Amino acid sequence: MKLKITYPPVEKRKLQRRHFLRIIRWPVLFAVVMSPVVNYIIGGKAWSLIVLMSIYMAWSLVLSPDLVEYNRISQSIKLISFSCSLLAMIDFFLSPGWAIDVVPIVCFGGLVITGVLFFTDLDRQKQNMLPMLFLIVIAILGSIVGVSIWREKSGWPLIIMGATAGLLLLACIITLRGEFLRELKKRFHVK
Repeated sequence: MKLKITYPPVEKRKLQRRHFLRIIRWPVLFAVVMSPVVNYIIGGKAWSLIVLMSIYMAWSLVLSPDLVEYNRISQSIKLISFSCSLLAMIDFFLSPGWAIDVVPIVCFGGLVITGVLFFTDLDRQKQNMLPMLFLIVIAILGSIVGVSIWREKSGWPLIIMGATAGLLLLACIITLRGEFLRELKKRFHVK
């Protein structure tokens, strides 16, 4: 009896990538362990948390990206959310006072980029609408909470971010019409 192999052979490139990840894992783990130790020994501000977040960001975006949600909208939103989190951590732990203006501007840029990516290839990208809707909802809620908490500061970045998110949501609803609700039902379908 002769066995027939049904799986395709593993490509050489994938084997090299797996080997590279095995090698790079040890220096990354060393940096993850040593940065808090060095920060504790030296003292001062908690810069090691920013280093850890940066390592995690690089690992998850470049070295080991998602296999399931690997599309241009999801990866863009992941980059924007990591960037905003990293900026907020830098503001909180190292030099406070500027993130309330910078993070909404970065989020605004992310909304514009995801909107362009969504509307340039609408037929294929409407399947990837859910991550964009999460970003829109977070931007609207962040804008409302930010404007209500920080009234003494000029909240123009928060207002622009919220307005852009609202307009992007409205454009999605108008463009997709009935398909908008159908796509949402597909994503939240429960038997």
